[in-house]
Amino acid sequence: MNTDIDQIKKVNTKLITPLIVLGCTAIIAIFTYFKRYPAGDFFVIVFASVVIFLIIGLIIEKMINRFVEINYEKKMAERAEAERLEEEARAAMEAEGGGEEIGPLDIEEQDVPPQF
Repeated sequence: MNTDIDQIKKVNTKLITPLIVLGCTAIIAIFTYFKRYPAGDFFVIVFASVVIFLIIGLIIEKMINRFVEINYEKKMAERAEAERLEEEARAAMEAEGGGEEIGPLDIEEQDVPPQF
């Protein structure tokens, strides 16, 4: 269970924005090149697309970071709840048994089936 929480926190979102910017701008640059736009218009269009897709990429990156943070908080809350329930069950068993815990060494030899 601990590895799931670690994997959620280790999600790398730093590459989202550059990939969006490069990919989308490359598509627009290729499109404008094949449509034979003049050089001045070509550079304006490509620069504008870089700025627009940079903003879009940053917004998407922030959204994904927020979702990762929410999932991390949920997992931590679930873990805390499981530990609390385990502690309550342990306290109830100790109260019921008078503080006597039964360990694995208390099982008699004849009760354990042979293993091959």
